Formats: sequence, C-alpha cells, structure tokens
Amino acid sequence: MPEPPRSPEEWDADDPPTATQTPAGGGRRRWVMAACAIVVLGLAGSVTAALLWRSSVSARERQSFQTSAANVSGSLDTLLRRDTDFVRSVRAVLTLQPNLSASDANRWFAMLEDHQGQPAGFGALIVKSVPAAQLAAFQARRNADPAFRAFVGGQVESIAPSGSSRYCLLSGGSADIRITAGVAPLLQGDWCDPASLIGGYKLHGTTRAQFTQAITDDGQFGAYLITGFGTGTLILETAVYRTGMPLASVAQRRAAVLGWVIGSFDISSLLESALGGDHDLAVTLYHANPGMGLELIGHTGPATGAGALTGEATLPIDGTWIVKMSGASVASGPTAEVQGLFVLIAGTVATLLLAALVLVLARSREHAMGMVREKTGQLRHQALHDALTGLPNRVLAVDRVEQMLARARRRQLPVAALYVDIDGFKDVNDSFGHAAGDELLRIVGRRLESVVRGGDTAARLGGDEFVVLVEGSTLDAGAEIVAERLLEVLRQPYDMNGEIGRELSVTASVGIAFGLRASADELLRDADIALYEAKAAGRNRYMLFQSEMQTAVQDRLTVQMELSEALQTRALFLLYQPTFDLQSETVIGVEALIRWRHPTRGVLAPAQFIPLAEMSGLIAPIGRWVLQEACRQAATWHAQGETLGMSVNVSARQLESDELIDDVRAALTDSGLTPAALTLEITESALMRDPEGTAARLRLLKELGVRIAIDDFGTGYSSLAYLSQFPADAVKIDRSFIGGIAASKRSTALIHTLVQLGKALEIETLAEGIEDQLQLDTLQRERCDHGQGFLFSRPLDVGAVEAFLKRPQRSASGVT
Repeated sequence: MPEPPRSPEEWDADDPPTATQTPAGGGRRRWVMAACAIVVLGLAGSVTAALLWRSSVSARERQSFQTSAANVSGSLDTLLRRDTDFVRSVRAVLTLQPNLSASDANRWFAMLEDHQGQPAGFGALIVKSVPAAQLAAFQARRNADPAFRAFVGGQVESIAPSGSSRYCLLSGGSADIRITAGVAPLLQGDWCDPASLIGGYKLHGTTRAQFTQAITDDGQFGAYLITGFGTGTLILETAVYRTGMPLASVAQRRAAVLGWVIGSFDISSLLESALGGDHDLAVTLYHANPGMGLELIGHTGPATGAGALTGEATLPIDGTWIVKMSGASVASGPTAEVQGLFVLIAGTVATLLLAALVLVLARSREHAMGMVREKTGQLRHQALHDALTGLPNRVLAVDRVEQMLARARRRQLPVAALYVDIDGFKDVNDSFGHAAGDELLRIVGRRLESVVRGGDTAARLGGDEFVVLVEGSTLDAGAEIVAERLLEVLRQPYDMNGEIGRELSVTASVGIAFGLRASADELLRDADIALYEAKAAGRNRYMLFQSEMQTAVQDRLTVQMELSEALQTRALFLLYQPTFDLQSETVIGVEALIRWRHPTRGVLAPAQFIPLAEMSGLIAPIGRWVLQEACRQAATWHAQGETLGMSVNVSARQLESDELIDDVRAALTDSGLTPAALTLEITESALMRDPEGTAARLRLLKELGVRIAIDDFGTGYSSLAYLSQFPADAVKIDRSFIGGIAASKRSTALIHTLVQLGKALEIETLAEGIEDQLQLDTLQRERCDHGQGFLFSRPLDVGAVEAFLKRPQRSASGVT
C-alpha cells in the first residue's frame, strides 16, 4: 500500500529552521524579486492557459456537434430503414401475388403493419400496370371489389381506352387510408398519362409519369415531398417486377414491370424522432432520385447564422439519402472567447494572490505544504481508482481481497468475491459508440455502489468486468442472495436518452467464489471461472464456483489442443446422410457430416467440438478440410456413375471471411467436381449477422457455380426483404417444424407457408428430420421438394452409402 500522508508536524520535523538568520532587508528584496518573477510568469502562463482553454472549448463544441450529428444520422438511417422496409415488404407481397385484389391487400397490410410494429406513416397505395387488352376486365374486377369501393369512398371511376398500349391504374391501398370524394376521381385516372392531372404533376420540372418511368428503369426507390393540409408527407415509390423475369437492362425492367408501391410517411414526425429532443440542431434531408439529382425531402430545426457548425453525411441505408446538419457554435453557456477571458482573469487574479502570499512568509510555507498534501492525496486516489467510474481499480481491489482474506483467517468470517460482467456490452459499443458504452459503465458503477453495504467493496477490474467483495454479516443470507440482488438492479432499464435517445436494457452474469483461498489471485480466478460457466449457461444468471469447474477449464484447453492434433492425425472423418426426392422417394444427394474419433472419448458429434473450434479459430482449417474431403468423395462417386449432389455446412465464422471463396474454389479445382453438384448450407442466423457483407460473399460463391441453401429456415429473424437479397437455391425447413406436425396445426400451417414461399420465389424446399410416415405424407401432400431424416436413412460411412445405393429399391419405403 502507498505510504499514508504525513501530518504537518511530521513535515516540520523534516525541515528544522537554520540557526543562521539572514538580514531583513536582503531577505525582503529576494522575496520581492520572487514575487515579481511570479507575476511575470503567472501572467504569461495565464495568457497561454486562456488560449489553450479557448481552443479546448472550441474543440469540445465541435466534438459535441459531431457526436449529436452522428446520433441524428444514425437515428435517421434506422427510421428510413423502417419505412423503406415497410414499402419493400408491400412490394414482396405484390411480387408473390401479382393478382392481389384490394380485399387481399387489406389483409396483407394488416399483417405487415402488425408485424412491423405500425410504422409511423399514412399508409401505402398500389398502382398496377395494365395492358390495354385487359383494361376493361381489370376495371370491372377492381370496381366490383367492396374493399376498393370502400377505399375510394364509393366514388368509383373508370377510364376509357385512349390508344395507349398500357395503363397505370390504382389497385388498392392501406385499409386505414380513406380517399376523399374530391380526390378519388383523380387517383383513379391513368398515372402514366402525361396529360392527366396525376401524370402532369410537376416534380422540379419532371412530370409524374416521367418520375414513375425513371424509377422503373433504374429499379431503385424514388422519394419526394408533398406539402398540404398543414403537414409534409414523404412519398417513397418503387417499381414491382414479375418474379422470374430478367432485370439486367432498362428494356427488360420495362417489360417486367408489374406495378408500383407508393408509401406515404409523416416527414415531420420522422425528423423530430431522429432529433430526439435535440432542438439545437437544424436538419435538412435530401434524396438522390434516379437521373434527377437531389430532391429536398424535409427540414427542421432552428435557423443558424454565421459561425454555425455544419456537417453533411450520406446515410448507409443505400447511399441515396443525404443529410445536412447545422448548429450554433455553442449549445449553451458562454462562448469559447468568454471562457478564455474568464481563464485569463482567473489566472491573473491567482497570480497576484500568489505573489501576495509569497510575501507572507509564514503563511506561504503552510499554504505550499497544504497544496503538496492535497496533490499527493489526489495522485494516490488516481492511482487506486478507476477514472471512468470512480470505483476502486484492480490494484486496490486485489489489495482489499488480501486484507479481506487476512481478516477472515483471524476472525473466521465468511468471504466471497462476485465477478460481474455485462452481457452483450460489445454490441452496445459497436451499435451506439464508445461514448454510450462509457455512460453505461458509469451507471453500472453507481448501481453497484448503491447495492453494497458499508465495509464491502465494488470495484472495476477493466472493460465491462466488475467485482463485488463481501464479508461478514453481508453473507448471512448467502452469497447467492447478494448475486440475485446484483442481477436485479443491473437488469433495470438504463436511461440513455442523452447518448442514444432512448432507454437501454441489458443483463449481467455473475460468478461467485465463496470461502477462503491462499491468495487474492486464486479467489478472483475462481470467481472468473464461475462467471465463464454462467455465460456458457445462457447469461443473465449467477453460478457458484465448484471445484469441477477448474477441471472443466483444463478439459477445454486439453480438447482444444487435441482438436488441433486431430486435424494432423486424420482423426476427423465424414459421414454422409442421403437426401431424397419426396415425390419419387429416390436418392438425389448426400449431406456431409463431420465426426471426431477421439482416442479416449469415442466418436464425438459436431455439437461437442465445433463451438470450441469456432471460439479458438480452428474452424477455418477444419472447414477447409471438410470441403476438400467432401468434394473429393463426390467426384469419386460421379466417376463411378452415381451423380449425387453433395451438401456441406458452412459456419458463421467461415462466412465472415473472404477466404471461404478461395477454399471453395480450391476444393472444386483439386477434386474436379462439377460446381453445380456442390451445395453450401448456411444457417439463417449466420446470414443475418451481417446481411450486406454476407449477400456480397454469396454472390461471389454463386459466380463459381455452386448452389446455396439456407439451413434451419424459419427459426431465425430474416424478413422477406432480406431473403430476396440472398441468392439462395434452396431452403431447409427446420426439424422443429417437422417434428411438430402431429402435435400442432400451426406447424403444418407454417410448413405450408414456407413451401409456398419457396415456390413463389422459385427456391427448392427441403425438410430435415423426417422420422415417421405421417410427417412424410404431410410433406408430400404439401408438395415439398426434398427431404432427409431417419425415416429414410441415418448418416452412413462411404461403404454404407455405396451399399445403400446398390439396393434394388432406393425409395424410402421400408427404410429405417
């Protein structure tokens, strides 16, 4: 421990007065000269400090503005993603059901708005492209639909043929939109006719018909602002194309256009939500429409004059949204110049006071010693406490653990260390920035201090790791009660409105080490091991250290080293589970499944070592070996006349690196396997970890000629909009749905929906985990394409596969 501060008497004892006294006049002159030197140096220092302070304040103002601007940009990006996702979802619905009626549209809109949490807006319209030959039939069918008649307030209008080859007609819209009688006839006209009021609407010199044609040719979103009735409305419009049609050129997109979706949203509410109460910022939003330049979408905030801070950003949503922000140079309080002047005045006053104090010898020495003691205490505090939270740091925590253990040995007191870690703290930093992460840690520190009793200690060890040290009466009810109290207080919502504009909910995990240990390091180590087990068990819980946990840690390290050796000694091997065409019940391919022949534990399934491989980084060489071995075996079977497809699972860690593309290319080249015979299976949750980056890598893999399948489909959280971005050839319906066929009508309904979705998107469907005849009958009735499961065959080695293929009857009948 640092040496305690000494008393004034101890300081005086170190510096006894000298026996020789200097003449009064000479001593006075020296002090006067010292005082003058202090004045000169002090004034120079004050001027320098004032300039530095003014520069620092200006820098903080710029940083504050940049932080606020970044928060507003992030909020705008999130809100616009929400609104564009709503329009994309409507577009996906219209793509799946090209002949969607107004009544069908009402039902879909109800489901979409309920699924997406009622996006703030006024709703959406659907306009369809109608060939001239179908004009009369379309209008008759549309006008007879009760939902359409209700939608236009009973004012049903038809247009007469005008000689055009195609007409753009209103088909329906959100159920909560009701068109007034005066507007209904206008909206029911030909939206693509330049002579109509709709088509003639000028958008910065561009007619409505030209705008619609531009977004149709480009295939991107169009956006513009409509003002009226005291509010501004953001219009988002996108073309809908027929599924399966080529869209590479303008001519192909024009030929394939099915219609348009027009979404309307309250731009004022959107901008106010993005500002989150920060009314010192002025925000102007633009959109780059195809071939038309920037379009002003909305503006909010105070007017700013000279000296205002400005910034501009392109939102990452799709690169077409531009936001410009400006704000006053100071949000509140005096300007940087005024603060610099205050510093100068304060420095000057301090200098003069110091000069006067220097002349008072007796008090100057006492004052100086007091300052030394104060600074010494501050440095001691800084050395032993965390700068962010003010809690004791690791050095002081370890010292207090040693003291706590020493007291426990003398007095036979119960002691415990509770290791606390914030669940998902890295996601908070990545999503909201380090400033939000720091504020979260400060709040956690205050909450921990509010929970511990006097004599106990809450400390920050580093990062998002804290420790609570308790002893004596605190443990009367048990360390578990203390842990439950910590978890309860830490899972309460965190007020982060100043950083991210809303409350934040996180949980924590706690590891408990109870009882005496030989040293502080051992007690903290055991608590850390228990924390690891709490996180492995699912987080948001506590675990009490048990001696076998130490053994488990050593076992994990041993298994990790053995797994590394298994790659070199070929202790890893593959089994192959056949895949069947469900209608003919014949074998069409196999799925490669890895196993580990452990020298002492027998054959291990992937779940027993793949998570460890992902955590340690061994998944990359293991995945590379699986690809090479599976492709080599498939090529061997092809040479024998068995043209089986080969499916290989790809982990989320592999998908995060471009090395996967090189590994697949090398495996195909080395084996000579036809790329179309290889299918890469990727779980739905892995796809959604980084949708944009994943989609780009999948497109590069598709260029190699391989097939892509989405594994465990239906269990993740992807949307129709995201699904359309992935170049998938097949989806594997998760076994949990298949297993629920007999017990739940909902499972059957979900299977029906997933199969129909696959057919609409021209994607094959494969059911996994088929174990009984009832499941097979249901899947055949739903026209599911392929399947696998124990009803057909268990995973087989190479010899068993070849024997299976040579059977006279390859159907699933009678196979167990």
